[in-house]
Amino acid sequence: MVLEKLNEQVEQGYLLLQAAVAEGALGDVPAAYGRARALSEMDSEALVTLARVASDFVCRLSLAVGADWTTSSDEDGNQVNIEDRSPERRVFTRRTMAAWSAGDIDTFDALLSAACADGQRRRTYLGDLFQLTVDHAEMHGQRAARPFTVVRQLNNSILKEGLKEADWHK
Repeated sequence: MVLEKLNEQVEQGYLLLQAAVAEGALGDVPAAYGRARALSEMDSEALVTLARVASDFVCRLSLAVGADWTTSSDEDGNQVNIEDRSPERRVFTRRTMAAWSAGDIDTFDALLSAACADGQRRRTYLGDLFQLTVDHAEMHGQRAARPFTVVRQLNNSILKEGLKEADWHK
């Protein structure tokens, strides 16, 4: 019964995430951000799967790997920690994406668990992660001029990181 409820929540989350990505890819960012906020209100158990899917999707569209998410170069070519100038929610998102893109699943899970343990942080931090997802969908939807290809990448992430088919009907 518990797995069945979780599956239902995750499936609803997939639909919200797909709609947010589609709207973002079409340039309707305010509507997509609304869906991102709705996603961040879901139960923690469902959010874990959805955050994995969103992170995988962003990594499919981004060239950034590991520390690229948290550092940048200044005019002189020196490495600069961009977290120093970022709000706390974006620091979480950057660290989460750095861990995911580097394959550091333990750090990713620890960051996610800490955020999910507090309702306010969960909404704020994961809302930022889902907004980053929308931002990447918008950018790549405009570049590709074929928004459906952006949604296809999200579907690939759902198949890779989502609940396994064997669990769908439990």
